[in-house]
Amino acid sequence: MSLLAALLLALLNPGVSRADCGGVETSRAAHHPRGQLPPLAIGDSTLLLSLPGLAARGFDVNAHGCRQWYEALALIAQLKAQGRLPHMVVIFLGANGYVTHDDIGVALGMLCCTRLLVLVTPLQLGGVPGQNAVIEHQEAQKHRGRILLLDWVKYSAGHPDWFQPDRLHLTWAGVAALNRLISSASRDAYPPKRKHKRRPVAVAADQFSLAISTSLANMGYVGATVTGPADASVQVSEQLAGGTAPIGVVQLSPSGTATIAQALTWRCDVRARTLVAATLPPALPANAVATVTTPSCAHRLHATIGARARAGSSIAVRLTDPWGIGGLPLTICATPPGGERTCGRSPLAAGEGKLAVAIPTPRPGGWRISVETSYGFKHRALVWVSHPGGRIRLLAAGDSEMQILDTFLARELAGHRVNVTSDARISTGLSNPFFFSWPGHAARQAPVLRPDVTVLVMGANEGYSVTGAGGHSIACCSAAWSAGYADLVAEMMRIYLRGDAGRVYWFLLPTPRPAKFRSVFDAVNAGIRAAAARFPGRVGLIDANAFFTPGDRYRDHMVYRGHGFTIHESDGIHISAASDTIAANIVTRRLIADHVIH
Repeated sequence: MSLLAALLLALLNPGVSRADCGGVETSRAAHHPRGQLPPLAIGDSTLLLSLPGLAARGFDVNAHGCRQWYEALALIAQLKAQGRLPHMVVIFLGANGYVTHDDIGVALGMLCCTRLLVLVTPLQLGGVPGQNAVIEHQEAQKHRGRILLLDWVKYSAGHPDWFQPDRLHLTWAGVAALNRLISSASRDAYPPKRKHKRRPVAVAADQFSLAISTSLANMGYVGATVTGPADASVQVSEQLAGGTAPIGVVQLSPSGTATIAQALTWRCDVRARTLVAATLPPALPANAVATVTTPSCAHRLHATIGARARAGSSIAVRLTDPWGIGGLPLTICATPPGGERTCGRSPLAAGEGKLAVAIPTPRPGGWRISVETSYGFKHRALVWVSHPGGRIRLLAAGDSEMQILDTFLARELAGHRVNVTSDARISTGLSNPFFFSWPGHAARQAPVLRPDVTVLVMGANEGYSVTGAGGHSIACCSAAWSAGYADLVAEMMRIYLRGDAGRVYWFLLPTPRPAKFRSVFDAVNAGIRAAAARFPGRVGLIDANAFFTPGDRYRDHMVYRGHGFTIHESDGIHISAASDTIAANIVTRRLIADHVIH
C-alpha cells in the first residue's frame, strides 16, 4: 500500500489514531546458527503477543500496532542497506489496510534473488477473510520457490476460541496456534548448505561492468537492454524525484545481456525518463543509468466527429490513440442549439487504443462538439442534426399579439426549411383560465404537433388573481403575483420543451401607453424572466421591451435600419404590423445565432 493510501485509510477510520497504536516492539531470537542471521517475523498488533514465543523458537520479531505494508518495506530496505537482511522474512500484515501485487513485488525485489519471503494470510477487520488473502495466494502461485504461503485464514477457521471478541486479535490459545504455524517454516529459515565449494574463477575486469540502454522502437513503451556480468541478477528501476520505483529484476544470460521490451509506458505529463540498473548479490556492486525522452502528446489523439445526425438519435465521436496504450484523460463537450455547454471526462482506459462515444441529440439544429486533452489537442465541429426531410417544426402561439406576427414568422422562415404552425387566440392569457386554459390546451397539443421550437407571446389580457404559495389568491401586480404567474409560465415552458426535445422562445412585452397596463406588463415580464431562469440553456427570451421601449419607457416612433415607423397601434398596447415584421426578423436572427436554423 502506498503512503497516500495509508493516509486515506487513516482518514476513513478516524477512531484509530497513530497515538493508539503504541510503539514498535521487538524480540531477539534465543538461538540461531553461528554466522547466520535468524529469520525475521514482521507484523502488526496481531503479532504482539507472539514476541516471546517466536523468539524462543529462533525468530527475530518486529511488531507494531496499526502497521501497514509500506512500513514493512521500509524496514526491509533499511536492513538490506545495513547488510543485516536474513535469508527468510515472514510478513503477517493486512488487518489495517490493503495488500497489493506491487507491494509483494517490491518485497521480492529487495529479497532477490535467493532469499525466501513467507506470507501469512491475514484476516481483516471483523475477523473475515478478504481480498488481501486472495492476492497473497495469487502471488505465491506465481512465484513458487520464492514465496512460502502460510494460510492462517484456513488454519484458524473453526476455532473461535483462538480469537478475542473482535475476532481478529488472539487469545493465548490463538497465539500458540499462530506460533506453531509460523515455526513450521523454520526448516527453510537458512540457506541450504553447499556440498562443494567452487574455486574462484579469474575473470577480466570488464566482465563486471554494467550498462543499460533504452529504445523507443515499441510504440508506446520504453524498452531497456541491460548488459553486465554473465548470469547476474539486476534490479531495474525508474529514477523519480523522491527516489526510485522498482520495475523488475532481470537475469542476465550467459552472454551477459537481458532485454525488457516494455520497461516504461510513455506518459504525457512527464517525457524525460531515467532508468537505473543495479546488480544484486552475489555479483559485485555496479550501477548504470540511461535517460530517454518520449514523444510529445500534442498530436497523439485522432478524433472523428460525425458530420450529421438525426434528431432523437446521437452524434458519433470516435477516438483513436495511435500509441495503442490508452490511459489518456480527455474532455468531450457538447453545446446544443441555443443551449449551455456541458462537458464530461471520457478517458481512454489504460490498454485501450480506441473509444466510441455517442452524444444524444434530442432536438434538431447545430450542435457544437469539442474534444480536448490537457496536452494541447483540440478538435471542434458543428454538427447539424435534422429530422428526415430536414424541416424544423415551429409553433407560433399566444394571444392576439401573435395574430399578425405568426404570418411574418412564416414568411421569414420559409427559406430556412421551417414549417410554421399558428395558434393565436384572442383575449386569452394564463391568469384567466376560466376563459381558456392554455396549460390544458398545451398538454394536449405538444405531443401531437411535437414542435421543435415554440415561440410564445401573451400578457395583454393578464392581471387577474393568481394562486400563490399555500393556495392563497394573490391580486395583481405585486412581486408575489409575479412569482405565482412565473409558476404558470414555467408550466407552459415545461410542456412545450417536451423533456429536452424542444426549445422555447418567449417574448417580453414592450411598455404600453395606458398607465393601468404598465403595472400589469411589468409584473408579467418579471414572471416570464423568473420562469425562464428555471430552464437555463433551454428557454430563450425575445426582449421586445428592451428593443422597442428601452429603459421601460413608452414611445410611439423609432428608426430601424434607416427607416422610421410607428411602434404601437392606436390603443398604445398592441404593436403595429411594422413592428411585427421587425419582431419576426429578430426571432429569425436569434434562431440562426443559436444554431437552431442556418
